[in-house]
Amino acid sequence: MALAVVAMVAVWFGRAAVPPAPLFVARATVARDVTMLEPLEPVSSPIPASSVATWGGLTAYTAVYAPAGLEQAISHRWWKDGRLIGIAPLSPVRGGRKEGFRTYSKKTDLKPPYQGRYHVDVVTASGQLIGRLRFTISP
Repeated sequence: MALAVVAMVAVWFGRAAVPPAPLFVARATVARDVTMLEPLEPVSSPIPASSVATWGGLTAYTAVYAPAGLEQAISHRWWKDGRLIGIAPLSPVRGGRKEGFRTYSKKTDLKPPYQGRYHVDVVTASGQLIGRLRFTISP
């Protein structure tokens, strides 16, 4: 009996680490902004802190693939140095587009010092991880 309870608890907490079967991040990048659902001035890591200051923040762009007929609520969770710094609810993913459902979130409330290790998790409403975008901001 105790073993069954332990197994159920492990499955419950482990579900966040297992992506929903039909969903995956087809494309992800950090950019200055997004125009017409395409990244504007995508940047590679490490990103200079001076660019972040000049731009007034950063934009995480993701294209999430889902099969036709599927609709799934998702969000971007922004992290800096292992600490959650923001959650951006996004429009629900609608399946059927070969290149993925394109969406983005802007983080404009970043405070100096900007430098650090960042990642943006793409997650379902139930907290399942679909994909992760990692980047660094340098001094």
